Amino acid sequence: TPTPTPTPSPVPAPTDGESQVNPGIPKPLIRRGAGIDDPQLRATVTYLQRLLLRGLFIPENAMIDGQFGRQTENGVKFFQVRQKLVADGIVGSSTWLALESFILSLEETAAQWSVAEPEDIPVSIPAVPSSRTYPILQRGDGITAPNLRQDVKLLQLLLQRAGVLSANAAIDGEFGPGTDGAVRAFQEQRNLIVDGLAGGQTWMSLFQQWVGTYYPTRPLLAYSDRLIASLPDSGMRRYAASSIPLILQECQRDSVVDLAQIAYILATARHESRLGQWMLEFASGTAYEGRADLGNTQPGDGVRYKGRGFVQITGRLNYTRWSDRSGLDLLGNPVLTEEYNIAAIILVLGMRDGSFTGHKMDDYLSGDRQDFRNARRIVNGLDKADLIAGYARDFLKVMR
Repeated sequence: TPTPTPTPSPVPAPTDGESQVNPGIPKPLIRRGAGIDDPQLRATVTYLQRLLLRGLFIPENAMIDGQFGRQTENGVKFFQVRQKLVADGIVGSSTWLALESFILSLEETAAQWSVAEPEDIPVSIPAVPSSRTYPILQRGDGITAPNLRQDVKLLQLLLQRAGVLSANAAIDGEFGPGTDGAVRAFQEQRNLIVDGLAGGQTWMSLFQQWVGTYYPTRPLLAYSDRLIASLPDSGMRRYAASSIPLILQECQRDSVVDLAQIAYILATARHESRLGQWMLEFASGTAYEGRADLGNTQPGDGVRYKGRGFVQITGRLNYTRWSDRSGLDLLGNPVLTEEYNIAAIILVLGMRDGSFTGHKMDDYLSGDRQDFRNARRIVNGLDKADLIAGYARDFLKVMR
């Protein structure tokens, strides 16, 4: 009687809010075929697939089936390129360690940037204002950033007390045109910089005493209006009104929350596509014919796979890679790459992970390091590096 193949214990899916990382899962060296030829490894492969999905290295519609096939192998290679590991698709101790560490960092970032809906409770002016600190507020807070609603209510009460906000105005916690106008009127009255920001000087003047302030956590979408308004011409603003919110949402989804990195992503999209106006390369693409480095091995590849999207991906090889990663048939239907939502995924994940040139955002822009010039290497050597660096600095100023 043949010995039956042992059935692996299933790996329970993490519940909402629970970490995807499970130190108790066995982590042997695995490669393509694991969980297919040897079912006892299915639990380990399932765990690997969940980690890859959390990092968006495999498509969101990918099957979590415990079988290490081509899609899982490609996801591993995408991650290995990001970490500057040997991109062989084999998951050994170095890849396991790096992948679990990366997912833990994503989860930590997501927790820091999660924005909970606040309780709608009455607000009163504190008897001792210096007993707490106050967020630097701007137009849109309490609306796109609901976590700041209670602070905006307090600001509105103080503006009413100062006589610059109507006594009949709603204390609704929404920093809209009325509150913006009242802040500006108060700033002008007190000879402060009239910028509509409720910063340290404005809070202290409202309280008539020293208080501390801080920069609050906002959903990245809260920066949309200011970023769009900062652009130099109405034509670009018209396209940016649709593209910038999508790019910001993609950044938040992918845990790209360093403002310098976001500024450089937007600067790249501005240079390559005018933030969505030019989603298809002007040139015919014939110059790319026969380019082996782009994977253009078949007649017509140069024209068919010319530059598209916010970052103008080019060549059969890139379209193949992003078909694998997105789960969409970009190779068979390359015009999909021109759609804003798909182009945003390629732009943000590609720059986050170094998928274009092997250079990634963290190599140049992280914390106090802001090497905007050399960050151009993420996409295209140093071509127009200083121009794009200038765009990035302008975007960063708007968000700070």
